[in-house]
Amino acid sequence: MADYVMLMMGSASDGDWETYIESLVDSGKFRGGSSLGNGISVSKGRSDGTCEVTGFMRFSADSMEEVRDLLVGNPHFEAGGRIELLEEIID
Repeated sequence: MADYVMLMMGSASDGDWETYIESLVDSGKFRGGSSLGNGISVSKGRSDGTCEVTGFMRFSADSMEEVRDLLVGNPHFEAGGRIELLEEIID
């Protein structure tokens, strides 16, 4: 089993987050997450920009496809919001 991170990008979306989170908990794969507040995007030699990450969730699953299947019902995804899925590498 591997660990994964789901990053929600762009404007936070309204929707039935409570029902969605309950379904994630029931899946046994959900390891927590949070909405995120204002932030900045920084890189050396550039002006600070607006951070696009507005929330994150963590999962343990057998594959990226299992995590992708958990997008069904995600209010941000269902509203057309961008989501990044990443495998967490622990060395």
